[in-house]
Amino acid sequence: MDFKNIKCPVCNSQFKDGDDIVVCPECGAPHHRECYENLNHCAFEDKHSEGFNFNDSYEADGENSENGEETVICPRCKSENPKNMFYCGKCGFPLSMQNQQNTGNFNNPQGTQFANIFDPMAGVNPEEDMGEGVTAGEISKFVQNNTPYFIRVFNNIKNFSKGRFNFCAFLFSGGYLLYRKMYKIGAIITAVMLVLWMSELYIHYCTPAGQQMIEFMNNYYNSAATSMNAVSELYRGIFSLDLTNQILLGVMYISSIAQIVLKIVIGIKANRWYFKHCKNQIAEIKAENENPESEIQARGGVNTAIAISLLAVYFIIEFIPFFVTGGI
Repeated sequence: MDFKNIKCPVCNSQFKDGDDIVVCPECGAPHHRECYENLNHCAFEDKHSEGFNFNDSYEADGENSENGEETVICPRCKSENPKNMFYCGKCGFPLSMQNQQNTGNFNNPQGTQFANIFDPMAGVNPEEDMGEGVTAGEISKFVQNNTPYFIRVFNNIKNFSKGRFNFCAFLFSGGYLLYRKMYKIGAIITAVMLVLWMSELYIHYCTPAGQQMIEFMNNYYNSAATSMNAVSELYRGIFSLDLTNQILLGVMYISSIAQIVLKIVIGIKANRWYFKHCKNQIAEIKAENENPESEIQARGGVNTAIAISLLAVYFIIEFIPFFVTGGI
């Protein structure tokens, strides 16, 4: 059989003359030898129990091609997608850019950017149920900003229970949640982070414990003390304080560590929280309105004003200690 017009089901690249090809003994599907060995089994192994035969399937695909209905097999979940799809409709995995004209190379991030522009649904069917009777199309209308990213992430959470770390949420914590209009949890986390941060700043700049640490750090950087001497000086400085200031110093470090831990948790959980928020809000809107389209768009999107306000507050608080302590 001539494989030149067939694509490897693993890497989705068309076979060329001279390629090292192996054929599955059960279904007859051709693979690049390297692809087959990396996968360690046939790409259609899950269909073998159904009596899948690659030759029959290929002939059927050929008929579809003649009718202008060519399909692309997703390298991750092996589901078939229309040739003009940029992302798999089942799992959201980027499909080979070889099937997309003028979108760049599959391994080129620029190509993926073009795909996002032309396919804001990231290859997901707008009518697909994302849970609680909410469709992917409704979620895209609610999200509005950066829709392709969130649709892919939400689709992976729904189908594979796999989220993605959100670096914006990690950096801006509660402020990011408020920006995405998750006001309740955003307000709680912002308040907690503010208390931790203000506690750290107050102890650091306005207590004897904090002043002792500042003095120690200045002496350390301005001297040629060895690391062992520096540690000894640190312990001597700490234990020379009274119990109250020792406790304050411990609280300062605990506050600093707690902020980092909380930011990591938010980065891990933010996309799942936002997915749940989108579904809950849309389900509520649909229950209250006969024509919910305009309300979905009104309640969705982002709150830029609150993001700018929080940024201003951040800078004000950051510079307060310099004014209070005279620039220490």
